[in-house]
Amino acid sequence: MNASRAKAALRALCRLGLHADLFVPAVLDALHDVVPSDRNLFDWADHQGCLERYYIEGPVDPHIARLYFDHFHNRLEAQAMPPFKALRDAAPGVRSAQELDHPQFYRSALYNEIWRPQGFRTRLEAVLRDSRQRLLGSLVLYRGPGDRPFSPADEQRLAEVLPDLALGLETGGTATPDPRHVPARESAETMLLTLDGQLCHHSAGAHRLLMMADGGLSRDALSRPPVVAAGGLLALLLARLRHAAALPAEGWNPLRMQSMSHENSFGRFVATATPMLLAAGPVAGGPPLVQVTLTWQVPHRVALERALRQLPLTPGQMAVCRHLYQGLPQDMVARALGVASSTVVDHVRKIYRALELRSAVELRGLLDGRIACGG
Repeated sequence: MNASRAKAALRALCRLGLHADLFVPAVLDALHDVVPSDRNLFDWADHQGCLERYYIEGPVDPHIARLYFDHFHNRLEAQAMPPFKALRDAAPGVRSAQELDHPQFYRSALYNEIWRPQGFRTRLEAVLRDSRQRLLGSLVLYRGPGDRPFSPADEQRLAEVLPDLALGLETGGTATPDPRHVPARESAETMLLTLDGQLCHHSAGAHRLLMMADGGLSRDALSRPPVVAAGGLLALLLARLRHAAALPAEGWNPLRMQSMSHENSFGRFVATATPMLLAAGPVAGGPPLVQVTLTWQVPHRVALERALRQLPLTPGQMAVCRHLYQGLPQDMVARALGVASSTVVDHVRKIYRALELRSAVELRGLLDGRIACGG
């Protein structure tokens, strides 16, 4: 995706009025098209520069996260870089990757105990403040050891979209809630538990998804066991299974799945539990086991924006597509966008030609298909 299209798509996302918990994951994903990176992170901070919570793409290693908060956050990290609390007095804008590109940083405990185990080598950081210059938080883009360093051009591209990102955070929550939810781009995560909630095994991203279902990633969330996380979702699900297993007519039935859902500001989380039967029964000498699959669903409008970004269209054509998808005729699209009808007609002709379509019905079908498969 070229730079102008990427920035236009991101700006459209910033103007949807999404709740911050929906906006941050969506905008971090869109940022990859503006400034390529391995993983992106956003830290919410209060006006005094204290970390409230955070969101990071990809798996969270609870051990590394707890190590950071217990020993490095606003303490040992100050030996290698400005501590997090320095955000309180930091001016809005981009902090160059070159600040940390020196041997002393790469010899530091912060780099070798926190960054390197997670595959981080270089970073671009941006401080975001609202229209009244109150601190919103810190945005960090990471690249790994085999990637090229961030360049001044990368810094400039990030700086150009910071006002839009700040606007999206400041005006978040104004959109009407979307009742339709579809699976997020991320894969489902799995856990193997006993009926009393003891975690025996989990997939790499399970811990992060559990914390999101419980309200977000934070220092406190890292200390809670899985059974009490996920907004109580796992505890209720396991309680239902224990009840079913205690009924003589039910017993331990490996074919009887149980499913429950929970909604919060990140979207909808669906947990499906399947009793595990190995050989002739539960593991010999051990408690019955349950496999839980946890999936994250996002509002339809978020998935639609991601699907639109994947199409080979200009910003103007993408704007027309949004309205065509909603079922508006072309004359109403022109009025909604404040452009001439002939402009919309020309956009539609080019859209159909670029996508090899013949109608708005086919356009909707194409976008629905992309939404269903995560973009």
